[in-house]
Amino acid sequence: MDSSEWGWVTHWTDLLYQDEVWRDAQGTILRLDDMEPDYCGRVRSFCLRNAEHALNGILYEMAHGPMPSGDVAVDGFNREWDMLDAAGGDPKAWLEQADLLIALKYRSEGLPARPAVCHCGYPFIGDDGEPWDHGGCYPGIVVD
Repeated sequence: MDSSEWGWVTHWTDLLYQDEVWRDAQGTILRLDDMEPDYCGRVRSFCLRNAEHALNGILYEMAHGPMPSGDVAVDGFNREWDMLDAAGGDPKAWLEQADLLIALKYRSEGLPARPAVCHCGYPFIGDDGEPWDHGGCYPGIVVD
C-alpha cells in the first residue's frame, strides 16, 4: 500500500469512517488486516480512552457545517449527527459506531476487518462480485 494515498490523514479521527487502515504514531499507514489482533485491541482501547476528546474535536468541526459543500459532504455531516443522536451523548457509544472501531473489534477477535457475511446471514459481495445492499440490516435481523 502506498502511504502517499493516505497523506490527508493528520489525526486518527480522520480514519473513523473507513475500515481499511490505521496510522500509527510514526505516521506509517497500516492495513488493519495485516495488524495482529492484540495490537488492534490496543488501538481500539486507545481510541475509546480518547473518545471524549475525539467527540469534542468532531463537534467543533461540525459547528461550521458540512465542509466542503456538496451532496457528499452533507451526507457525511448528516451521518455524523445521526450517530451522535443514537449514542445519546455518550462519547464511547458514539465512537463504537464508527467503521474504524467496528473493524478494529473484528480484528481484535482474529476476524477480517471487513466480514464476508453480514449479521443478516447474507454475504456483502455476491457470487457475481457485485456488492449487496445491506442498508436495511440491523443486529438481530433474521432473513429467511
